[in-house]
Amino acid sequence: MWRIGTRTGIRRRVGIAAECALAAVLVLGCSKKQQEAPQPAVSAPVGEQVRVRHILVRYRGAEGAPPTLQRSKTSADSLIHSLADRVRRGDDFGNLARAFSDDPSHDEGGEIQPLVPGETPPEFERVAFALKPGDLSKVFESPMGFHLVQRLGVGLVGIEHILIRYRGAETAPDSIRRTRTEALALAESILALVRQPQTSFPVAAAAWSEDELSAPRGGYVGEVPRGRMVKPFENVAFALEENAISGIVETPFGFHILKRVKIETIRVQHILIAQGGTRGLGVKATRTEQEALKRALDVLFRARKGESFDDLAREFSDDQLTASRGGRMPRISRGQTVPEFEEVAFGLAPGQVSDVVRTEFGFHIIRRSSESATP
Repeated sequence: MWRIGTRTGIRRRVGIAAECALAAVLVLGCSKKQQEAPQPAVSAPVGEQVRVRHILVRYRGAEGAPPTLQRSKTSADSLIHSLADRVRRGDDFGNLARAFSDDPSHDEGGEIQPLVPGETPPEFERVAFALKPGDLSKVFESPMGFHLVQRLGVGLVGIEHILIRYRGAETAPDSIRRTRTEALALAESILALVRQPQTSFPVAAAAWSEDELSAPRGGYVGEVPRGRMVKPFENVAFALEENAISGIVETPFGFHILKRVKIETIRVQHILIAQGGTRGLGVKATRTEQEALKRALDVLFRARKGESFDDLAREFSDDQLTASRGGRMPRISRGQTVPEFEEVAFGLAPGQVSDVVRTEFGFHIIRRSSESATP
């Protein structure tokens, strides 16, 4: 299923696509209208992500304002301009956001998840994408109220990790009985495994990591800024080259193995061939595992011979939500699909078709779309 969350109300349209998904990897139950991805409101390189923090000051009658809010539009305008002046005089933007912002992101100092064109109101996008890192916007208005936006620098890393706990480590549950020495030995054996080229790091993380939050996401911690992690973890995370795997890193939580991954979103098409007993598909497949694999290999052969992937998906895919769209999925980021699917999808070049990929949902053939592909 989709494994995505937002920290803010400003991203009210965060992938309407992100609520609609393929049965095998994402969630069910979206209408055709909901599946139509919004068009970007601004011109920006496809896939570009912009990090910002913002302050929202609502007024009585603004979109989303609670009925109890009595602040007038004039008062709101005065407040947001005074906050802008304070930031320019050196006051901390994050502290002001925590104290005054009416957006749910105030708990995060106004910081929201990286923006992608088409996911926020047009008025907000035009300002956010025009800023350079470090720039502060002028005050501007949207139907939600008055905004002040600051664009942040690049200081983000995408990290997957495996955590091995030991008895007495911070937040380790009572069920963890291994000693520190035993945990270190286990971590070292896993490190040797994930350094082998044929080993998928996300699959290994899903199998071995004892971080309950990230393990189901293939160990994906997220797009992490400086100052949000314990120092030993942060120092290694920011020192790693892209796609590099760290040595053993110890923190108060246990032993970690880190992999730095590229921060990106991609579009893919897929064809799913299900077998009997596959869960969560919304279809009743009766073919055996061997029959499903043979069918998937036949479809792959035809795709690589040059037949239209769109047509093959419409004819053969058991993912009922995407088959009619030529197998096209909404844009995906890391941590949103099952690890086996993600590892292959993000490893493909634009236009490349994968081998047959086995997941708990059946057999997939994945094609990475060109970045200009329509959703």
